[in-house]
Amino acid sequence: MMSNQPKWSETAPRILYEAYPEQDLLPIEPPQPGETIGRFKLRAEDAGDTLFLFLCREADDEIDADEYVARLDRAMRDIACVRDAFRREPCSCDNATSAQPAASRRV
Repeated sequence: MMSNQPKWSETAPRILYEAYPEQDLLPIEPPQPGETIGRFKLRAEDAGDTLFLFLCREADDEIDADEYVARLDRAMRDIACVRDAFRREPCSCDNATSAQPAASRRV
């Protein structure tokens, strides 16, 4: 994984944009060469796609790819717990994660 923060900051927007399903339907231009994730996520506000915006907001110029993936993993566990609640099933997420105070979980 990428650990060099400047490289991460400039590579993350392209990876995120290209990996996003049907990104060609997003009403924003693709990331420009050298555009950091901090700048790109400001433009993502205009995309009108809340999932894409969430993915951009979870990224940050001050983190690396490992931290970003950890944030996505936490979000996926939290989403699974909410899904399970609507299914009226016990939460399938890790109890350690769900026991954390909401302020310490970044979603």
